[in-house]
Amino acid sequence: MNGIICCIKKDIKEVLRTGKVILFALLALGIGVMIMAFTVLFTDIPDFLAVELPGFNIEDLEAMMSTLYPKMLRENLGVFSYYIGFFYSLILVLVTHNILPKERKSGRWVLPLQQGYKPGDIITGKCIVYGTLAGVCVFISYMLYYGVASTFMLHNMGLGNAFMLAFLHGLNMFFILCYTMLFAILFGNGVVSAISMIGTILFVPDIMNFLPIGKYLPTYMLTFVYNSESNFGDVIGPLLFNIIILAALYVIVLGRPLKQPLKK
Repeated sequence: MNGIICCIKKDIKEVLRTGKVILFALLALGIGVMIMAFTVLFTDIPDFLAVELPGFNIEDLEAMMSTLYPKMLRENLGVFSYYIGFFYSLILVLVTHNILPKERKSGRWVLPLQQGYKPGDIITGKCIVYGTLAGVCVFISYMLYYGVASTFMLHNMGLGNAFMLAFLHGLNMFFILCYTMLFAILFGNGVVSAISMIGTILFVPDIMNFLPIGKYLPTYMLTFVYNSESNFGDVIGPLLFNIIILAALYVIVLGRPLKQPLKK
């Protein structure tokens, strides 16, 4: 445990020094500002056209705008969550997919291993620090978005529900980042890990949303937040599934010889 704790402290300094804290925070907040601005701007367009173009049929346009950027709090938070799941996780994977393989290939693991640290200490520290950072940024941005949106949108979601959804989406980002880093070590190639994770995040939730079995898969945690659901019992199975898969992957990664030789 001492080795893991030391690695965590080192990685905390790393995310501060390299500016990844600022990157993740600004990315999450920036997506929130963008969605809120689009909501305010685009939902007023039909009213503007109704005044400027009398007799113009704007019903279809109103329906489209209300679907894309609804002014109902629950539905709008679902849109925000989707953009977080799409853009934030995409950047997250691209930024972090090659951190561990690059460190190992460049020889940055040599000195720690010579000092008695284990590869598992390094891997665990990275997953905990980067995964927690990614999740906390999403949680904070979700709650801030909820607070601001509550001031002018139709209030159809309680604070407790929003808190749980924010926490759940933070867990989503934690799992995504840990999977990315562990697969990068398992495959010995960060690019393969990035492609597999991006494909899973972007396509599987939408595809499985139309299949009965999709409700029991790990990706349903994303779908649940995208839909701003409130029956949290439905995510117990997918959450346990994620924990089991992550634990199994962790054991496999630490139990197999690492593919790249250490560069001295």
